[in-house]
Amino acid sequence: MQGINMMRIQITAYTGEPDDKINIKAKDVGGGFGQRSIAYTEYVAAMIAAKALNRPVKWVSSRSEGFQSDSHGRANYIDAELALDKDGTFLAMKLDWIADLGAYLHPAGPVSPMRNPVTCLNGVYKTPALFGRWRVALTNTVPVSAYRGAARPEIAYTIERLVDESAAQMNIDPAELRRRNFIPPVAFPYKTPTGSVYDIADFPGVLDKAMKLADVAGFAKRRAESEKRGQLRGLGMSTVIENSGAGAFPKDEILLEVGTDGNLAAYSVSHSQGQGHETTFAQIIGDALGIPAERIRLRQGIGEKGLIGNHTGGSRTIVGAGTVCHIAAKKLIEAATPLAAEQLGVEPSQVTYAKGEFQSKESNKKITLGELAAKKPLSATGEGKFGSTFPNGCHVAEVEIDPQTGVTNVVSYVTVDDCGTVINHTIVEGQMHGAVAQGWGQIFGENIVYDTDTGQLLTGSFTDYPMPKAGWIKDITIADYTTFGTISPLGVKGMGESGCTASLGALTNAVMNALRPLGVPPLDMPLTAHKLWQAISSAKAGH
Repeated sequence: MQGINMMRIQITAYTGEPDDKINIKAKDVGGGFGQRSIAYTEYVAAMIAAKALNRPVKWVSSRSEGFQSDSHGRANYIDAELALDKDGTFLAMKLDWIADLGAYLHPAGPVSPMRNPVTCLNGVYKTPALFGRWRVALTNTVPVSAYRGAARPEIAYTIERLVDESAAQMNIDPAELRRRNFIPPVAFPYKTPTGSVYDIADFPGVLDKAMKLADVAGFAKRRAESEKRGQLRGLGMSTVIENSGAGAFPKDEILLEVGTDGNLAAYSVSHSQGQGHETTFAQIIGDALGIPAERIRLRQGIGEKGLIGNHTGGSRTIVGAGTVCHIAAKKLIEAATPLAAEQLGVEPSQVTYAKGEFQSKESNKKITLGELAAKKPLSATGEGKFGSTFPNGCHVAEVEIDPQTGVTNVVSYVTVDDCGTVINHTIVEGQMHGAVAQGWGQIFGENIVYDTDTGQLLTGSFTDYPMPKAGWIKDITIADYTTFGTISPLGVKGMGESGCTASLGALTNAVMNALRPLGVPPLDMPLTAHKLWQAISSAKAGH
């Protein structure tokens, strides 16, 4: 489950049970992705049945039931136009956006398409004029809720497709067109036409690094080699930005308690479902206290401590709760210093702290955190509220398409992302691998289909709904480009959704770059082998 503090509020509202009676346990399942943040009817029914029967009740959903009942994602229909002058300078962008929210509203359903795109509506570009018309539709389909990225991928995809199609029509190199319209580094902090304030970024630097890693300069040679083998080769890029960090609750709190053995317990409302908070929070606290991260144990989703905090989602946790871990550690040192001074027999001003120990400046006497905790309970609560920060990045994809079958092979994929300070590279890479894989799935196959006459769901199993396969995912080159965020004292920006946000545009632009020499018009996702084969065959036939 995702966001168990929010889940507890929902279940309390549905059942009338006080929230302190609702105990929710969530385990690592690879992530939340929005779908797991909803208190589905069956959860509540099982609870009521268990109470009525006075015995445990287990409910298990089948996969086909999940397809028909668990929230779906995306379902946005967007028409977009980009106006440019003769030199390729962006003048204005116009959007007409219809969001299909299904048969009834989920709590997060309208937020994704109605709010999130507006926060980064101009993308990484200094487009001076923006116009948007947003409408929602209720249909006879499964309700739609947040899905990883929550409409940030949709707006990024739309903008990046407009840029590449404009570059093709004006015969301007796509990278050059982007450079002409980037918000320059000297312009930050930058207030967008819709009121967002981008804190800090270096879009040209990110693009240059990605192009170098992807060897864009050598693409023409690789394309010629593919042509000799009868294959179509294309290269596409996507330079994007997204908002992260802000939350619905007034603040985030972290409680640190020191044990008599010198180990620490960290209590957090924010709860991991596989994002690795146990690792990153411990690293942040350990770095601030100068002690090994192994000495810190994270207690997540704790309700009885009376803490306030935001749930995990929207790439906000490292900006909010992660930063508060640092603040709590500093407060712990501050709170412990007078206690240490008392034990050392000196004034607090004569006490220094390093690596879990307090030392008197007047002597060599020392006392550890654990020894202090044995004298008197030792704890500290940190709190903080942080606004939105804006991670950004450039992804470059290179694909090869077999014109005889329409099968696309992603032969190279490069990501360069600026998420501010990187706390743990392994976790960042894991986030990127997973998010890019989800983007590949959306571009090359994933698509919910209903019968237009009966409303019957046609994609009710993995036979009809293709998930990304391990064989699709080749080596991904992952690199970072750091500008330190100004919202958090840690300089972090958030990372969890960047792969989804950038991959849709990069992959589609690469496919269209491969097909454009044949005269294939722009195609909408999913870019299945059958769709590409039909487009190639039609273009060759002159249709």
